[in-house]
Amino acid sequence: MMLRRLMIAGLLAGALVGCGRAGGRAAGGAATVIPWEKDLAGALARAGSENKLVMVDFYTDWCRWCDVMDEKTFADGAVQAELRRMVVVKLDAERDGRDAARRYGVEGFPTMVFLDATGREVGRIPGFLPPEPFLEELGDILKKA
Repeated sequence: MMLRRLMIAGLLAGALVGCGRAGGRAAGGAATVIPWEKDLAGALARAGSENKLVMVDFYTDWCRWCDVMDEKTFADGAVQAELRRMVVVKLDAERDGRDAARRYGVEGFPTMVFLDATGREVGRIPGFLPPEPFLEELGDILKKA
């Protein structure tokens, strides 16, 4: 009985490790196809060379809506297809992304900030949105950019 409990606990722990904010697994266990970066400067350089926008997903570890954004919106196939057209970055606004969050005036989480290759903000989506409304907002941002 104890061995069985230990095996179940080990399986659960392994499943949780693979589901962190930096990517890994989407809802339903499918592998994500979004190539999240963690370095804004590198992402801006890549965006310049590839003529793309940058989307920065500012999050915090304690933000439940950030987790829901990952589980529902970023796991959606249509959203993933659109995000592959840009350079996408995840930054923890209380750690490695603190300076960038301050620079772009991010106060709530999640917040997705869209930048051109020079770092100029061209749009933002504050807060959680389900896939369809997210795609509508994203479409509006892309039209303006």
